[in-house]
Amino acid sequence: MRALDTALHGAGLPYGYAITVWSTGATVTGAQGKPSIASVFLFAAGATGAHGVLRVLTKQAEGDAQNLLTRSPHLVRAGLIHLAAIALAIASAALIGQIPSGATWSLASFAATLLYFGVSSVEMALLEREASRAGS
Repeated sequence: MRALDTALHGAGLPYGYAITVWSTGATVTGAQGKPSIASVFLFAAGATGAHGVLRVLTKQAEGDAQNLLTRSPHLVRAGLIHLAAIALAIASAALIGQIPSGATWSLASFAATLLYFGVSSVEMALLEREASRAGS
């Protein structure tokens, strides 16, 4: 059980992002139809671009986050925040998928990536705030 617990904690954020990316692609495909090869590359570029933007924005942060989402003592709160991150990312893809443009593919994956990681980080920020209050 300890090994399973370790595997689950290590996979939490990547698993949620995999669900987000797959769901985003499926949502846009439902709205836009089967993507061309160029659209697939645009989708990958959008997600990669958003990840890059987030890395640049967080470059000045002081070291790694002290708390991991999957190690939160608030399992229900963390789970709900993680679920909200996935749901908001998929909802953004559904809205963006309605735009009649080839740019839809990159915009949807860009927005979904920003939303997923941005909302997922809320639990970690809450844990850090709680820790700093406890230390005061």
